[in-house]
Amino acid sequence: MKTQATLTIPVSDSELAHLEERLRRVVLRDDPFLDELATHLIDAGGKRLRPRLSLAAASFAVGTISEETILGAVSVELVHLASLYHDDVMDEAERRRNVVSVNAKWGNLLAIVAGDFLLARSAEIAASLGIEIAGLLAATLARLCQGQIAEVKDAFRLERTEQDYLVAISNKTAALMATACRIGALTAGLDREKIDLLTTYGESLGMVFQIRDDVFDIISTEAELGKAPAQDLAEGIYTLPVLRALNDHTVGAELHALLSGPLGAKEISAARALVARSTGLVAATEVARDYAQQACKAAAEIGPHPMAEALANYALSLMDDLEQSTAALAS
Repeated sequence: MKTQATLTIPVSDSELAHLEERLRRVVLRDDPFLDELATHLIDAGGKRLRPRLSLAAASFAVGTISEETILGAVSVELVHLASLYHDDVMDEAERRRNVVSVNAKWGNLLAIVAGDFLLARSAEIAASLGIEIAGLLAATLARLCQGQIAEVKDAFRLERTEQDYLVAISNKTAALMATACRIGALTAGLDREKIDLLTTYGESLGMVFQIRDDVFDIISTEAELGKAPAQDLAEGIYTLPVLRALNDHTVGAELHALLSGPLGAKEISAARALVARSTGLVAATEVARDYAQQACKAAAEIGPHPMAEALANYALSLMDDLEQSTAALAS
């Protein structure tokens, strides 16, 4: 069901290679066991979207990407990786990026402490880049925690509002993408107007990205996701497509009744089918489209530049991917 986004954020192979080398090097401690824990998800790969955003933002400056920008991008990716370690503990996940999760392989305690280690290395790097970036990263961590707490608080709450959801994903997902863009712009020495526009772009893109993920969590397979689908439903995290489906007059009452009782595999499968039959997927896609347009507007206001066009096209590519997937489901 899930298609593949046709574009990615263009950064050079040499910059990506430099990023990968630094990302791995900064977590190695000449301790074979800790090194294996810390590099487990690094070695599993990934899109590296957040550090790509940092490098893309820095490319608006004249000249080559600096070592400070590479380190800033690394600090952002370490926060993201740490959040995956912690999320998998909370979700009791068994797989991540098509490999066994850290918690499943080594246990919850080591997964939590290894995630904390990655956060500590990220903070150390950010501190080396100056007080503004250190403060920015700390504030972003606070937003991530705030979003996670809000999500846990609302678990299994059928009265969760759409605004509750949007605030939570703004903190949990969009905040780090905004920070990735901002750190890239700051380390490149861009003017404040461009810094703020790139931050707005990252925040809006993050909203698109998370809504898209939440739709795919309903309609995609485990092979496509690299993890078990419908985990949010299983944990009582009612995302935008589910919230809209609950208000759909054709399936809302049945879905509400289903989610009001115990959720085993049979009930989760039935709930996914109801959401897929509802107007929730299309409605969620329309909300994502609004955020994609905000991202494109911010990119355009930066001014004529190949990367501005590329950033706008990436946001639109995510939307095309989402719309093709929901259209295929309806056909």
